[in-house]
Amino acid sequence: MIITGQSQERLNSAVEQLRAEHKEDSVHGVLADVRSIKQLSVLAETTRKLFDGHLDILFVNSGVLGKIVPFEDMDEQEFDFTMDINFKGAFFTVQKLAPLLSFGSTVIFDLSTVHDKARPATPVYAASKAAGRSLLRSLAVHLAPRGIRVNAVSPGPVPTDIGKLADDPADIAKKLAAVSAATLLQRAGKPEEIAQAVVFLASDESSYLTGTDIFVDGGLSA
Repeated sequence: MIITGQSQERLNSAVEQLRAEHKEDSVHGVLADVRSIKQLSVLAETTRKLFDGHLDILFVNSGVLGKIVPFEDMDEQEFDFTMDINFKGAFFTVQKLAPLLSFGSTVIFDLSTVHDKARPATPVYAASKAAGRSLLRSLAVHLAPRGIRVNAVSPGPVPTDIGKLADDPADIAKKLAAVSAATLLQRAGKPEEIAQAVVFLASDESSYLTGTDIFVDGGLSA
């Protein structure tokens, strides 16, 4: 297994945790910023060497929420930051690693239900995820002749470190409670619940699925 990240400290911590959980040393951390084509190329070469040129599962998980601001207040720097990570980064991650994928391999995108539901404070984030949804369909068509499946999970409200809903912890809790109450299950999701959907898409149990976006959102989209 290879995981990537922008922070060497956080990457080392994640590698140590995964090695402890799985009781093995076959977890590798590669420092890579998905905004850098050069670093993605290095990632691809490192992956090729570690796995003898063969990759079975590619989980495109890098993402950022960015600033939650109205359309009128969005600036170019924040726009580029969000799109470069969420869309450009996803695009070139797959492009650089696709040569290592063989027949029966699978690509999984981590999207969001926001691409299917309008919210005034996240226009750029939603657009970046909608672009990812379009990309996965195109790649599903492009990679199908090679026997490679391309799917996605779109989580609903799940507390993670991807970004802050607000600066004040009390305000964060209030906003999370509000969006959680909008789900049919009346609660936020857990990272483990999203992971289970990813494992399903990575396994042979989903062998007849491609071009699919699974909403793991507690019924929010309904």
